[in-house]
Amino acid sequence: MKKVLLLLCCVSLTFFADAQYWQIPNVNAGQNPRDLNNDLEQPAPAGWTALSTTTATPTWSAATTIPFPFQFNGTAVTQFMASTTGIVTFDVGTTVPAPASANAALPSALIPDNSVCIWGIQGTGTNDGVYTKTFGTAPNRQFWIQYSSYSLASNAAAWCYWSVVLEEGSNDIHIVDHRSASNASAVTLALTAGIQIDANTAYSVAGSPALNTSSTTSNPNASDNSFYTFVAGVQPASDLKAERSNAIDYVATGSNVPIELEVRNLGSAPVTSYVIKYQDGTNMPVSQTVTGVNIPSLGYDTQTFTTQLNISSISTYNVKVWAEVANDAQVSNDSTVAQLFGVGFVPKRVVTMEEPTGTWCGWCTRGIVYMDSIHLAQPNDVAVIAVHNGDPMVVTAYDSYIGGLIGGYPALVVDRKFSGDPSDAFTAYDQYKGDFGMADIIQTHDQSNAPNSFTVNIDVKPAVNISGDYRLAMVVTEHDVTGTGSGWDQRNYYSSQTNNRPLVGGGVDYQAAPDPIPADQMAYDFVARAVLGTPQGEAGSLPSTMTAGQTYSHSFTYNKPSDMNGSKMNFTVLLIDAQTGNIMNASVDGVYPTGSKDLVKNNSLEITAYPNPVQNKMALDLNLNIDLHDASYSISDLSGRVLQKVEMGTLAKGLLHTYKVDASHLSAGSYFVTINSAEGDYSTQFIKK
Repeated sequence: MKKVLLLLCCVSLTFFADAQYWQIPNVNAGQNPRDLNNDLEQPAPAGWTALSTTTATPTWSAATTIPFPFQFNGTAVTQFMASTTGIVTFDVGTTVPAPASANAALPSALIPDNSVCIWGIQGTGTNDGVYTKTFGTAPNRQFWIQYSSYSLASNAAAWCYWSVVLEEGSNDIHIVDHRSASNASAVTLALTAGIQIDANTAYSVAGSPALNTSSTTSNPNASDNSFYTFVAGVQPASDLKAERSNAIDYVATGSNVPIELEVRNLGSAPVTSYVIKYQDGTNMPVSQTVTGVNIPSLGYDTQTFTTQLNISSISTYNVKVWAEVANDAQVSNDSTVAQLFGVGFVPKRVVTMEEPTGTWCGWCTRGIVYMDSIHLAQPNDVAVIAVHNGDPMVVTAYDSYIGGLIGGYPALVVDRKFSGDPSDAFTAYDQYKGDFGMADIIQTHDQSNAPNSFTVNIDVKPAVNISGDYRLAMVVTEHDVTGTGSGWDQRNYYSSQTNNRPLVGGGVDYQAAPDPIPADQMAYDFVARAVLGTPQGEAGSLPSTMTAGQTYSHSFTYNKPSDMNGSKMNFTVLLIDAQTGNIMNASVDGVYPTGSKDLVKNNSLEITAYPNPVQNKMALDLNLNIDLHDASYSISDLSGRVLQKVEMGTLAKGLLHTYKVDASHLSAGSYFVTINSAEGDYSTQFIKK
């Protein structure tokens, strides 16, 4: 379950006796307010209405009608104007000019009365624009005013996405922090976010006028979003909100499921005790009293019921989960729903990691290291695909599609639900490995037509009834791809010749390597060589309605070029939800025995690291079936930073080699111990207590 992090110092207000708003910060919420807007955050977003586009001069948009009744500070407003510098004003008759992007604290004479501010951005970049769209149905709609791909006054090399959201019925105002990125460095913003009533009264988000983003990636969906909610009126003393319960989950019948409830104290007084309850619609409510807590104002608490819910049949369980507290001012927010599905089986889940890369990209050696590491750590649970750009390995259609999902190189796209940096591979795997895979995917291969003609027969067996536009695509990948010519040289910004930064992986010390690394020293893994069925999936490859437990079949035929090594070729089949673009599940299979560098997978090495977790000393036992040359072991953290490296030289087969590893200097956390040799590599994870 996604957690919303508590922001203790959360409200920075300019206080006055007539204050009419209070604020609820939702930092690292991982969703948009009310979860109504699930559109991807893109330049010129499809289905949105443009108010303004790139301009060097700050300007107001035309007066635009709000599509539902809305009150600002207790007064009905019907129209607004949006400046190209992040100001949304309801004073459509203002004579105050659109302010420059150089922001200041609120209240400010540069800002009209009755305005909402994301001040400090500017619409001067190529893709910059202000767009609007309405989400939801009456009487619970939201009207979004989104600043897309906006430039920063404080950092010309960076861009960001922010929105002002007006909410029907509640009259709440949300300021949403979507995404940000920079081609030069980490993004640092200096914004003023808040509401200005008039020259004397304003309410600002903490950190203004130097508010930084909470989004640390260029991820185009809501999974890294934060938002700040401004509520009209005075904060009540007691108001306990049921924030969320179990995420939608699919559970094998016969299982017992622990029910969780996360609550948030929206009252001004701390909460020291409360009651939680759940009911699945047929049985009596399960009730549990919570004591011994001290939830501060705007703080969170999560409780797990001691009585678990039994999933007895293949059906849907809509479980009402709620909280009760004394003198609750708003009972309408006390409950939420946990939706669980009983299924006959839980499909094998494979996470897909597509790595946009290129030989021209000097930082992309980081991607090489992390993709090698995640493959070694999770060889059966992650499908790794290197999608090349601007080099001899490019597949144009695939490159164009994936390029639209990222903000720059290197990058990582996970199940097309998340985009970030290759260094996010392990945390992203932990986040998405538990997603329900919808169906088992089974491959069989037929070469009866010709030696180099492969018909891949795919059987899809859903675990639940599925309706909608679901499709199959197949990516052909190859390991150890080599070539000649300058286009095959790999730029390497970690080299001591350039930025001189440590980076070791896949048997290569990139800090010691040159920049560029000559083609005859490079072999590229996981390389996408072809996509069958288009990157978005082949329309009609699956029926629009599929029944749980039934099998649905489709085939792709691939004619292998003569320059491809069939022993190092894999077929990755993707099950894609065409409506969202998300990859729901995958299957990876090799045509021939896999030519892997993984020593364990090749039965060349048996490795044991113990004790694990380790306190001070750890033993590393290596039982070899082949000789290893130029062998070494290294300890690295999850970022790929090598903390310790020990040369072992040549290790003879048929012998047990034991090494004592000193872990006493390591901080508590997770690490990798990696065996590198001329014959191959292997990494295993351990935990320092």
